[in-house]
Amino acid sequence: MPAKTGEAREPRTFTETARREQIVRAAVDTLAELGYADTSLGKIARTAGLSSVGMISYYFAGKAELMSEVVATVLATAEEIVAPRVAAESSAVARFRVYVEASLEWVAAHRTEAVALIEITVGSRRPERSDDMEVGATEIVADLVARAQTELASRRESSGDPGPESIAPHVVAVAVRGAINGAVGHSLRRRPGPGADPELAAEGARLAELFVRGL
Repeated sequence: MPAKTGEAREPRTFTETARREQIVRAAVDTLAELGYADTSLGKIARTAGLSSVGMISYYFAGKAELMSEVVATVLATAEEIVAPRVAAESSAVARFRVYVEASLEWVAAHRTEAVALIEITVGSRRPERSDDMEVGATEIVADLVARAQTELASRRESSGDPGPESIAPHVVAVAVRGAINGAVGHSLRRRPGPGADPELAAEGARLAELFVRGL
């Protein structure tokens, strides 16, 4: 049975939406447990408790499309948590700080999803979508960095302290994203298996302070 793809289609029913979410959840769990290379539609179907791979193929054209849906779902979940906290801050420096803290807190509470995302990015031969989204995330951070640097420069000018020469925002952004992604592996080495990592959440504040001082 063909997957429901294409631009023109009827709105999904509640049952269809629930089944897609079930499949995506099973894909996340399978990726985190087995890694990208060993994740197949058959293993995802077993994780989801489905009777056949055909039930996945009805909703997704293949592994690549399902992986793209996993990437979109995981990043959307992170954005729903991180973005409002960043937007609630009144100063540019505070927004940058909270971005780092909230991102690490999300990783700490959603390690399975974070591992699945990294597995797709590293393991897929066609990681275009995950690469594009990582580039987009880096650009967002670079903008936060640039605004924070401008705010700090204004403060220093008022106090007569020139301060250190600013590092290019993109360089800082790449370092921030690398630190957040690297935190996943560090957390798994310290605390193998699924579940939250409270220590990682606490490390977010220290990492944020490190980057703020470097602005």
